[in-house]
Amino acid sequence: MLSSDPLFWLLAIVGVIFTGISKSGLAGGAGVVAVPLLALVISVPEAAALMLPLLLVMDIRTISLYHHAIKSYRSITTITVAGLIGVAFAGSAMGSLDTNSLQLILAILCISFALWNQLSPLLAKLPGSAMIWGTLAGITSTLLHAGGPPISIYFLAQQLEKQQWLGQAAIFFAVLNFSKLIPYTLNNQWTEELLLTSVLLIPFALLGVSLGYRIQKLISQDNFMHMCRAMLLISGVSLLVKL
Repeated sequence: MLSSDPLFWLLAIVGVIFTGISKSGLAGGAGVVAVPLLALVISVPEAAALMLPLLLVMDIRTISLYHHAIKSYRSITTITVAGLIGVAFAGSAMGSLDTNSLQLILAILCISFALWNQLSPLLAKLPGSAMIWGTLAGITSTLLHAGGPPISIYFLAQQLEKQQWLGQAAIFFAVLNFSKLIPYTLNNQWTEELLLTSVLLIPFALLGVSLGYRIQKLISQDNFMHMCRAMLLISGVSLLVKL
C-alpha cells in the first residue's frame, strides 16, 4: 500500500511541490523530476498515472495566474495541434514504445541546448520547428510527463517575455494533459488507490504553484532565461539518471 510507505510520501510531496514551482515559476522544464523520483518506489506507469490529475490542477491554477499575459492564442495554435498529434501517437503505442531510447534522445537534446547558447537562433530558423517540438512534447509528455524540456527549447528560441512564456506553456499543457485522460483510461492506467493518493496530494500541488508564482516575480528576464537553461540541464541529467 502506498499510504504505508513513508519514503513514497516524502518523494511524492517533494516531486509534486517542485513540479508546481516549475509550472508557474520556471516554465515547466524542471517538472520532469517528479516521475523519476516516484519511479524509485513505484513503476513508471503508476507514477505517470498518479501525476496526471495533479498536473491538471496545476495547469488550471497556473492559467488563472497568467491568462492576462497571453496576447494571442494564435501563437500557440500550431504547437498545440502538434502536441495533440504527439499525444495520439504515444497513446496508441503506449506500452510498446521504447521509452528508454526516447528518454536518452530527450536528455541529450536538453543538455546540449542548455550548454550551447548558439543553438537558440538555429532552432528558431528550423522549418516547422513548432511542429517538431510540439509533437515531441506531446509524445514525451504522454509517456513520461516530460513535455517541458521540448517546449522550453522552442520557447527559448522564440525569446518570449517571461509571463507570456509561462501563460502560453500553461495553456499548451492544459490542453495536452486533458487529452491524455483518453489514452490513460483506454490503457487502464488508473486504480482507486492512485486516484485517492492524487487527491491527497492536491494541497501540495497548489502550494508548489503558489511558490512558483512568487519566485518568478523576484527574477529578472535575463535571470529567468538563465534559470530555464539550468532547468533544462537538470531535466536532461535527471532523464539520464533514470535510464
